Amino acid sequence: MPDIKQPTLKIVLTGPESTGKSVLAQALARYFNTNWAPEFARFYLEHMSRTYTRNDLAAIGKGQQAWESWYAELDNTIYFCDTDWTVLQIWEHFRFGLPENGDWVWARGYTHPKLADWYFLCAPDFPWHPDPLRENPGQRDILFNWYENLLKRAGAAYSILQGTKNQRLEQAISQVAKLFTPLP
Repeated sequence: MPDIKQPTLKIVLTGPESTGKSVLAQALARYFNTNWAPEFARFYLEHMSRTYTRNDLAAIGKGQQAWESWYAELDNTIYFCDTDWTVLQIWEHFRFGLPENGDWVWARGYTHPKLADWYFLCAPDFPWHPDPLRENPGQRDILFNWYENLLKRAGAAYSILQGTKNQRLEQAISQVAKLFTPLP
């Protein structure tokens, strides 16, 4: 009988800046002994010698999708993403406004946006941590609402992570354990 590979379960951490997404993605991957796809935008922006523009979002989208695809192809039954297209859409909308004709620039690169199997929406309920790439310390509550509205409109399965980083990790582990049932 051929081996039947269980589909890879994709879990995304999303939400405003400085809400623990990267730390949680790494910690969850370590806990579940699997991989995590880092945020491509951080890599891209750290290697630029100019200020980014709206048009850069297409390249960032392409890179994010490529990284997610690559990590999905590894021999995992579960993997975590530090952001996905939801972050790109909120970022483009908040930073540059709605596109004139509904043509999201990020989607020119991230060509097949699909919903993840589960989203963890990280609440902005702990102090802001400065970072050269972060831009919106005073708007995290507004952005959180935008993220939640996007997830609801898209019909995404999600839960909100709140509290300290350890509390968030415990909440996420508990939820993933409910979702993840490996083949015997």
